[in-house]
Amino acid sequence: MARTKLTQLLGDPKPEAVQAVVQVPVPTEPTPAPATEPEPVPTPARATRVVTKQKEPTGASDVGGGAHYLSFVRKETRLRGDQMDALAAKARQINRNKTDGGERITDNTLIRIAVDLLLARADKLAGSTEDQLRNSVSS
Repeated sequence: MARTKLTQLLGDPKPEAVQAVVQVPVPTEPTPAPATEPEPVPTPARATRVVTKQKEPTGASDVGGGAHYLSFVRKETRLRGDQMDALAAKARQINRNKTDGGERITDNTLIRIAVDLLLARADKLAGSTEDQLRNSVSS
């Protein structure tokens, strides 16, 4: 059995209906000619950091309502395992013992305090090894 064509089911279309279907070109904006050479994407050979002197924040209110940690410059350091454990334990203990709320104390908070203490005693720093430097500011 032969397949029935759609035109057989619908009948022949009227000639005037066929003439009504006319494709009209849609005006388009002219496309710019491609550049002879694409502009190169800048890829720095080495990342550099520009540090500017800013007012040091003294509390969460200095950040303008944003997250307090965003007011600090990121610096990566390597710590021993025992240092990491002791910092985390001390930060938890301080947070548990707080009675007035205040800001959350983190490992980074304690590290910033330690750096402040070291810089306050920087005139006493002497030595050429980590142990010698530690001993010079601890006495």
